[in-house]
Amino acid sequence: MNKKKFVIPMILSAAIIGGSFSGGAAYAIQPDDSGYPKIQKMDAKKSLKRDTNHSIFAKKLGVKKKKDVAAINYVEKNKNLLKMKEPAKHLKVKKMEIDKFGMTHVRLQQTKNGIPVEGAEVIVHYDKEGTVQTVNGQYSNDIAETDLNTKAKITADQAIEKAKEIVSAPKDLDYEPTQELVVYPFNGENYVTYKVNVNFLGEHPGNWDVFIDARTGDVVDMYNELMHVDGDDYKPMKGVGTGVLGEKRELHISKKKDPKLGNGMMFFLNDINHDHLGGITTYDFEKEFDSRTNPLPGKLFAKKNNSWNDDYDRAAVDAHYNSEKVYHYYLDKHGRNSLDDKGMEIKSTVHYGDGYNNAFWNGRQMTYGDGDGQFMISLSAGLDVAAHEMTHGVTTHTAGLKYRNESGALNEAFSDIFGALVNEDSWEIGEDIMAPEAKASGRTALRSMSNPNKFPVNAAYTPYGNGSGVYPKHMDEFYHLPLNLDNGGVHVNSSIINHAAYLTGEQIGKDKLGQIYYRALTVYLTPDSNFSDARQALIQSAIDIYGENSTEAQATENGLNQVGILQ
Repeated sequence: MNKKKFVIPMILSAAIIGGSFSGGAAYAIQPDDSGYPKIQKMDAKKSLKRDTNHSIFAKKLGVKKKKDVAAINYVEKNKNLLKMKEPAKHLKVKKMEIDKFGMTHVRLQQTKNGIPVEGAEVIVHYDKEGTVQTVNGQYSNDIAETDLNTKAKITADQAIEKAKEIVSAPKDLDYEPTQELVVYPFNGENYVTYKVNVNFLGEHPGNWDVFIDARTGDVVDMYNELMHVDGDDYKPMKGVGTGVLGEKRELHISKKKDPKLGNGMMFFLNDINHDHLGGITTYDFEKEFDSRTNPLPGKLFAKKNNSWNDDYDRAAVDAHYNSEKVYHYYLDKHGRNSLDDKGMEIKSTVHYGDGYNNAFWNGRQMTYGDGDGQFMISLSAGLDVAAHEMTHGVTTHTAGLKYRNESGALNEAFSDIFGALVNEDSWEIGEDIMAPEAKASGRTALRSMSNPNKFPVNAAYTPYGNGSGVYPKHMDEFYHLPLNLDNGGVHVNSSIINHAAYLTGEQIGKDKLGQIYYRALTVYLTPDSNFSDARQALIQSAIDIYGENSTEAQATENGLNQVGILQ
């Protein structure tokens, strides 16, 4: 008798796998090729034309400048070498940071008539003596030179209503939609749009960015950024619990007097033990999809004792425990205080939906399904899954990698890579969340960084690759997917970067690999960075930390060379 062969379902959003698997049916988190929303300005089944933003990476331009000289002035003086048109007119400072090496990084935002250009950011990097070492990012000369009418004809409220309609948002939303007027270079044209974010839950949750033409009201573009795979009365204490796979966990929790118990104590999965952190909290969604009856994040897990050993508690125990492990990884290894580096509360919700085979970052928190018991078990069981989703949060607050095509593949790759760095046991992603039936069929993990070809992709993706039908480990195997399949390949092509990281890590170890990749993500990458930009960023990061021609810099370059990312 043939064993059932499990393959990853349609990967269509930024969850750990991008879709879910239940009883043999694939449930897409954003519409697939048979149900992609109608967009007036594009054909979702076609690949995008190259946007007008062009990549910049220049080292040691030869002009010594001190960091008290404005970065914009420096770029203006070197505009010919950087091939940038009128940068002083169109750039403004977005953020300035000084890192642990004493380097200063000034992030500049391109604008047009005072309106930000989506994805167009340039970073000027100074060494500790104040000399410019590197300039990198993306800048659109086309927009700089074009006489673009940036006056809106429709209102922000009209744009929001249009966005809610196009994504079929429920009437009651968990978060108020946000909007910003931006210049949007897309598919060979430049638009003035309202960038509207619509975030909601349900069986098909969404964290949609919708770009509405500010003059016509048409939908120019849209993509789902759902990134998938208080109080003085609380007193900190410790508790114990049992995880999904039977591990005994020591937990940081809290207690609080409850008048309903005659001032007896209630205990909560609410960790307030860490200084300068808003807390680590774990919530119950009670197997619901509908947030109208149980708004996200759900109900804070509470008990009358500090022992969390019931079967229903297990998913929450792992989510709570793993969140703290990931928090400590970023704090201890990189000096990062939570996902935003400002101590934001780390929220997790478990028991999302019924048999839901996915986990996701919705731009604000982590959410975990329980799995269907055939393909997956509770996804919170995976430390690497927690690290994957929380790294999406780090990316949101740093590089902001756009969730489509190569930038989206980088977004997914960095989450996978840090998943493997936090969970030091292997180079596999998701090995602890696979159900027995999936393992018996040979599906022992979601993805493999050491051997991406080990696992098949969805059959719908095969015609867009080299015909092998497996995850790629080299640019020769790159999948040229249209937008309606995996947002242009974010979960599939990410395995090329994953493999490069593995090859480097095998040479220099996971600790040094983490330092290099963290620096690239937080210091050099920008929203529209592609694989070529990542090569430059990673090599430069290795040089910053370990020196020119160091073993670490050479290993970083060698890993990228071996997967065909050569320039």
